[in-house]
Amino acid sequence: MLKLLLYCLLALGSTAYAQTVNILIYAGPGVGPKSLANTVSMLRSLVADFYVIQTVGPDTIISRDWLEDTALLVMPGGADLPYMEKLGGVGNQNIRDYVQNGGKYLGICAGAYYAADSIEFAKGDPRLEVVAARELKLYPGLMQGPTYAGFDYVTPQNIAGMRAATISWQAGSPFASNQEFVVYYNGGGHFVAADEYQQVTTLAHYNPEAQSQAAPAAIVECKYGMGTAILSGLHFEWAAESLDGMDQRLATIKSALLTAEQGRLALASHLLQRLGVVLRGPF
Repeated sequence: MLKLLLYCLLALGSTAYAQTVNILIYAGPGVGPKSLANTVSMLRSLVADFYVIQTVGPDTIISRDWLEDTALLVMPGGADLPYMEKLGGVGNQNIRDYVQNGGKYLGICAGAYYAADSIEFAKGDPRLEVVAARELKLYPGLMQGPTYAGFDYVTPQNIAGMRAATISWQAGSPFASNQEFVVYYNGGGHFVAADEYQQVTTLAHYNPEAQSQAAPAAIVECKYGMGTAILSGLHFEWAAESLDGMDQRLATIKSALLTAEQGRLALASHLLQRLGVVLRGPF
C-alpha cells in the first residue's frame, strides 16, 4: 500500500516526494572500484524503484544543486584522504548542511572514517599512519582502526587484513539482542567511546577475536541536527560473489560469507530502513 501511494504521488508530480527521490553515491577520487560496484549493486537490489540511484563526483557535492532532492547520500569505502582533498571546505560544509537540515548519510569504511570528528589509522606505523581531524564530525568522537590487523593500503594485492567478521546486534527490534551477522571486513575501524555520546546509538559491536579483548562499536547511528548518519566500519554492502575465491584464504572468507548471505541482506535492509529508505520488499 505504501509503495502504491508513493508511485501515485510521483505520477501526480507531488512535491512531497519529488524532492527526495535521488540516492547519491559518491564516486570521486579515493573510492574503491569494488566498493563502489557493491554499493551500487546493493542499492539497486534492495531499494524501491521510484528512487533514482546516481553516482556523483566532487563537482556535484560542491554545487549544492543536490541538497533539496536527495533522500540519501552514500560515501563508500576506499581511502578518505582523497575525499578530503576534493571536498574539504565547501563540499564538506554542503554535506553538513544537508544532514543538519534533515538529510541522511550512509558512510561505509572510509566513508565512516571520513564522517568522524577525528581518526587514528594505523597509528605508529610510519608507512600507513593517518592521524588527523575531519570536517564532517557527524560522529562526534574518534574513529580508530584498523580494528583487525593485517590491512595494508600501500600494497593493494595484500589480503591479510580481509575477514569474514562477526558482529553482534545491540539496538533491539527487529533483531534479537546480540544476534550475530557475518559480513566482509577489510581495514575498517571502530568508534571509540560511542556510548558516551547522547546523540549516538551503537547498533552493532565487533565480536573480539580473544575473550580478553573489548567489543568495540562497529556500526553507529548518529543524530546530527534534524538528520541522521549511519556509519559502519564493515562492508555490509559486499556480496560474497564479488570476492575472487581463487586464493585459499579468500575462498574460505567467501564460503563463510555465502553461508551468512541472508543475514547480510537483512542487516543491510534494516540499516537502509533506519535511514528512511523504502525497500522493494521484505528480505
